[in-house]
Amino acid sequence: MGRHPEGDRTESRIVITDEATCRLANDLARLTGETVNEALTLALRERLVRERRKRGVEERLKKMRAISKRCARSLRDGPSAVEHGDFLYDEHGLPK
Repeated sequence: MGRHPEGDRTESRIVITDEATCRLANDLARLTGETVNEALTLALRERLVRERRKRGVEERLKKMRAISKRCARSLRDGPSAVEHGDFLYDEHGLPK
């Protein structure tokens, strides 16, 4: 991608030299009735959305794992000696 000599405009050119890629682009354009440029633009846009979404999921999973590790550290000795039933039921097994 190069800078345009007159200012902020940029120009970019993509040269596809791989025959298989050219065939895919032409097949897609023919199938959709779009120009090759339109087909490639849409395909790239859709892939970019998927990749960004995937990375968002990965980032959330990373944060959840960190929370999980912090929680696990606080429970090193296993569950607390107090069972949840002790909070919910009296000595006769009836709800408190």
